[in-house]
Amino acid sequence: MLKLYFCFPYHGVGGVSLLFLRLAEFLSERRLAECHLVDYVDGFMAKNLRAPGVILEVYKDQGTPVVIPGGAIGIFQSMTPWSIFPGIHPDPASRIFFWNCYPFNLIPLFPGLRRTMQYRPAVARWILATLLRTYRQKMRLMIDLMLEKHALVFMDSTNVNTTCEYLGVSICNPRYLPIPVPASGDRRALLMKRDLKANGLRVVWVGRVVDFKFFILQRSLIELNRLAPRLNLDIQVTLVGSGEYRQALAGTVVNLHFLRCYFVDHVDPADLDELLISNADLLLAMGTSALEGARLGIPTLLLDFSHGPVSAGYVFRWIFERQGYTLGNTIFDRDYVSGNTSLEDRIGDLIGEGAEISLRCQQYFAENHELSSVASKMLEVLEQTACTYGDMQRASLLGRGVFYSIFSAIRRRFLRF
Repeated sequence: MLKLYFCFPYHGVGGVSLLFLRLAEFLSERRLAECHLVDYVDGFMAKNLRAPGVILEVYKDQGTPVVIPGGAIGIFQSMTPWSIFPGIHPDPASRIFFWNCYPFNLIPLFPGLRRTMQYRPAVARWILATLLRTYRQKMRLMIDLMLEKHALVFMDSTNVNTTCEYLGVSICNPRYLPIPVPASGDRRALLMKRDLKANGLRVVWVGRVVDFKFFILQRSLIELNRLAPRLNLDIQVTLVGSGEYRQALAGTVVNLHFLRCYFVDHVDPADLDELLISNADLLLAMGTSALEGARLGIPTLLLDFSHGPVSAGYVFRWIFERQGYTLGNTIFDRDYVSGNTSLEDRIGDLIGEGAEISLRCQQYFAENHELSSVASKMLEVLEQTACTYGDMQRASLLGRGVFYSIFSAIRRRFLRF
């Protein structure tokens, strides 16, 4: 039986924490693997762990480290190798497995210029070719090593394309492991038939209100506000989530006079289904949150992410219209279509054929992201992975180098005061 260490110590609510928790519980309950969760004692995974067979390994920033023993597999969200959590000590004989769940996981970003690099690929490539040239080369070597040893998978084509574009690498036959969500036996959302013209449209956003999600949410609300009087449609919006851009979102909502907006800072994962079924005719989301709606048959617009303002030319699409398992792409200037009526058209779809849209969202989920099928695929991939921590040490991939060492020292000293 495989011995798996899911490593993501994190206090906040995030997609990776929920992803690792669900997989560990699923595999453990079915005795398909011995599963360990590496998290803070009060981290998200630790607080929400329910399966008695899953072992919690308490992570500390300082003090006794968590050891991943030889023969076990440490599962990480992909990261630059010098960023591996300092409180985790893999044995040289342990295997390392990276799951790329965010397009910039493998891309070194210059401190202070992170958003600029994420928003401007040309600027990022110049910085990576000059100021961060040594780190770019180290990442290219690491990617080659992990691909050769079947230790790197990608959640979708967006992650592959961004990695290739920024680092100048070629990944000819990427291995995909889509983000999974448990199937739902609740058919109430699919069977609900509401007259949206008579009763109004209920829209729900679910997701953290952080930089790369805020700007597309802001654009979506602005467009809904513009369409409400044009379509003579009453629109209620429930905004579920919190984050550092929560105040900026509140400032945007104040000026949207044709929408009725309500804020919900947090919903327990166990209560999310009921909230969506009771309040959503249409879900706006990206990442795992989009799957939470699609699996219930709630018509879901899959939004893309941006680290800067999103213009009126953005094209809105149903989740089943997307390719490559994507749960959100990076928005670039080339992605806009001036004068498009995509959101108005999607609302027209909903009014005219809502049951069909609902069914297609649920079918898309079942075919691509259902937990049991993804878990089976994951076990197959893990059986093949052969990259050890010792391989990474021998390839000299783990050192921070002069630049990041100096920056880390400055940051620690600054935070101390």
